[in-house]
Amino acid sequence: MAWTSSCGAAAARAVRALGAEAVIFDGEGRGAGASGNPVALVAPRLDAGLAEPAQLFAQAFRRAVALYADLPQMIVARGALQFPVQPADPGRFAKIAASDLFEPGALAMLSPSQAGRRMGEAAPEALAFNDALVIEPHRLLAAWAPEVRDAAVDAIEAATEPGSERWRLLDAAGGVLATADAVIVAAGLASGELIAGLPLSAVRGQASWTALADPPGAAAFGGYAIPTRDGVLFGSTNDRDDTESDLRAEDHRRNLETLALGLPRLAERLADAPLEGRASIRVSTPDYLPLAGAAPGAPAGLFVLTGFGARGFTLAPLLAEHVAALALQAPSPLPAPLAAFVDPARFARRAARRGS
Repeated sequence: MAWTSSCGAAAARAVRALGAEAVIFDGEGRGAGASGNPVALVAPRLDAGLAEPAQLFAQAFRRAVALYADLPQMIVARGALQFPVQPADPGRFAKIAASDLFEPGALAMLSPSQAGRRMGEAAPEALAFNDALVIEPHRLLAAWAPEVRDAAVDAIEAATEPGSERWRLLDAAGGVLATADAVIVAAGLASGELIAGLPLSAVRGQASWTALADPPGAAAFGGYAIPTRDGVLFGSTNDRDDTESDLRAEDHRRNLETLALGLPRLAERLADAPLEGRASIRVSTPDYLPLAGAAPGAPAGLFVLTGFGARGFTLAPLLAEHVAALALQAPSPLPAPLAAFVDPARFARRAARRGS
């Protein structure tokens, strides 16, 4: 069971790739969660520690780029720049670029003049993600989740009859929507309503976009700006524990203010432009890493895939393959140390260690 989001669509693709049937239930509509913006940036999170989280993001980024290459029609642009936000960032960027986390040539440090030429305005020293992608989510969701059952799953219960399939998916009236040997819950924040004890929190994000001739390439600078087919999308707000999805003029203003800090010339061009936008709820965890694995404390066959924050299109393909492998008892593409970092039971283990 999943929403038709980056996570749900990736899970369906991964299950089918292993030769099993995948059925998606979605009562919200395709891309209703945080995967419904016109474009999305596919780029890794940076971690100068170069330890397991950095390795996870690097492997996931490579896998996402490789899979998305099979859908060239959804790629809007290639490459992105990361501008420094803190004084230590240039040194951190250089360390990451010099590491072996990424393929040779995937990252490069650019001088201010080089970055400025790329962006069409004055810019600081920057880290170039040469393999980063700007994609159209609706094309990916259509390709990976072409068929969706329009129904909301209200509860998931383990079957008790001998010889029956392990799980039943129920609607709000208690009717059985489907039975299954394995269920992957990839329902964003609502995953916590279906599986007890998941440490999930809501982060509201509103993105803004408008038509613009000759938009610059993709850049991140605390906020971000990425090209669309006919303009530019920028943002986004980041408001914890806000679960409302109304469109707010104040948040358009905040996005313009953030844009002016990173790309002031672009912000000037957009100062009087009519803005469209969309607000959605991202899902975070206490350690800012996803939940991808067996549901904690549940009988065998129930899995969770959520908590991706703003990196769903980067992380979901690899982690969906990991969860699908667990569900179908196939080898996982994720090394055991990295699997432990996204295991949904990790918080309970840490609490147990603190109490011992």
